[in-house]
Amino acid sequence: MNRLNIENLKNFQHYLHEFQKSSRRATKNSNIKITFDKKYGKQIRIDDVKIAIDHWNPAADLIFFSHPHMDHIPNIPKKSLKQIKDRVLKRPLFICSKISKEIAELRTRKKFSFPGSMWLLGNNLNLKSSVDYKGLTLSLIENGHTYGSCSLFIEGSERIFYTSDFTGNDKFLNTPFTALRGLKPLECEHLITECTYGLPKYIFPSFPELSMNINQNIQNNLLLNIPTIILAYSYGKSQTILNSLNPSFNILLEKSIAKIVKKLEALDLSFNSWQPYGKYNKNQLMKLRDYVLIIPPYEMFKEPYKTLIADGANVIYLSGKTFSSDARERFPADHYYPYSDHCDYNQLIDFVQNTNPEHIYLEHGNMSAFYYALNKLDITPNSEI
Repeated sequence: MNRLNIENLKNFQHYLHEFQKSSRRATKNSNIKITFDKKYGKQIRIDDVKIAIDHWNPAADLIFFSHPHMDHIPNIPKKSLKQIKDRVLKRPLFICSKISKEIAELRTRKKFSFPGSMWLLGNNLNLKSSVDYKGLTLSLIENGHTYGSCSLFIEGSERIFYTSDFTGNDKFLNTPFTALRGLKPLECEHLITECTYGLPKYIFPSFPELSMNINQNIQNNLLLNIPTIILAYSYGKSQTILNSLNPSFNILLEKSIAKIVKKLEALDLSFNSWQPYGKYNKNQLMKLRDYVLIIPPYEMFKEPYKTLIADGANVIYLSGKTFSSDARERFPADHYYPYSDHCDYNQLIDFVQNTNPEHIYLEHGNMSAFYYALNKLDITPNSEI
């Protein structure tokens, strides 16, 4: 409770009660409806067009797919997949970035693959990033969460800005590597935003500061003949950390990460020099000892990585959740760095203020606490979704 600077429990309960009431409140414009369905997830209806968000919905006109983290890739039922393959089902249409489409196909082993006629965007996003559909203009805006990750800006009778997971930070500008641009505020009537790290305790260091500290840590290890293993999600953090490391390091990538980077390079994205882990066997690495190896967190408990760790490799864990003792217990490491490809608390507050919305809808994280924080700034969200 103290983290929120709540004056007293009664005051907080009042705000929570108002938040729960507002969750059931409709917007004044009957042409706009933003809802959550247990089966089909988030849905936006605007001017008689129904848009599903990161979920399969056979009744939708469009499915917006924000980025290829597994919990955001629409899970298509087998029956519907067969209907799509047989060209029986020609709707809904999909809209996403070309990068997200390609990586989703890679990560789902082509299960997320449909006829070109079903892509409103996706195949040709390198040529355009917005499209007109039934009186609406839909624009995909890079949001810095991963390469290819986009937010959706809808212009119709009113403007709706759906952020999905995002960060406002730009990375790799004026470097040899492909820039990753953070999301910039756009004024709108309706803002649908995440608040994953919407508590005041979540304040992250700048990316340049983080990169400097990690590189210094690795350099110190190398001087002592100690290799480094970095724990980072296979898509998102792994690519940004790869590009932040000193190019002189002997950087190795675990198999799933290597496949993704190789695919991104085929899509003309530029990365730091790297080698696949498979180029070496475990015994060679135990003798080599000058490597920096990037692996997904749970791989640390599997061979050959747990043997390399037992042999003395220094472990770095990167996560916005390093503030939590649970996360530290789940992934034991020598060094923890609070790094996330989401906004921290201050960035979320600034973003909401600068979009100047009439209606705000929250998702993910501690929504009631972030609702309270916005209320203290005289900003009142409409609901959670």
